[in-house]
Amino acid sequence: MIKNIFDSEILDYCIAKGVREPAAIQKLREYSSSLDNGRMLITPIQGAFLSLLIKLTNVKNILEIGTFTGYSAAWMGNAIPSNGKLITLDISHEHINHAIQCWTNLNIKQQIEAKLGDAIELMNQFIANKQIFDLVFIDANKAQYIEYYELSLQLLNSGGIIIIDNVLMYGQVLDKNPQKKYLKVLQTLNDIIIADNRVEVCMLPVGDGLTIVRKN
Repeated sequence: MIKNIFDSEILDYCIAKGVREPAAIQKLREYSSSLDNGRMLITPIQGAFLSLLIKLTNVKNILEIGTFTGYSAAWMGNAIPSNGKLITLDISHEHINHAIQCWTNLNIKQQIEAKLGDAIELMNQFIANKQIFDLVFIDANKAQYIEYYELSLQLLNSGGIIIIDNVLMYGQVLDKNPQKKYLKVLQTLNDIIIADNRVEVCMLPVGDGLTIVRKN
């Protein structure tokens, strides 16, 4: 089942008429959706949006925080030019073999580097090494989203893009008194970004909510 706050019939129509999902990426999605935590996956609409945005903005170097099964990395890696690079971070590589098979079938394996470790530690290492990315895609531990956001800003030049998934958390961000820490973090992050003069922002009600940020 595809996660979305919209009517499922409309969503299915959008996927059928508005998304060209490569066969290798579709196969990976079908595997991912069969997992107990398959709902963590971005939607095909989000994947196609990421791909088109990357091409429209001439993105070459991408940092992804949260690999999961490599589905979003496949969409993004398939969109960057042959001299581009995508580094994807995760604390678990349980599904990495499926990811690598998909990336191999798309002939983009050489452009993707999967790193195992704590994302905050690795991002701080990138900052120390003065590494710069054109785009950062955040889709990992929601309780650390504020730290990811602040570090991402340091990893971008002016004009760089941050894309953040799950900013609506199935509508739970509307809760007045959430008990779960990650919900409070998401609410706080959304408040931070809308008031942040360092960036331009647009939040889209796509999938589970997608925020696009451009660093000034």
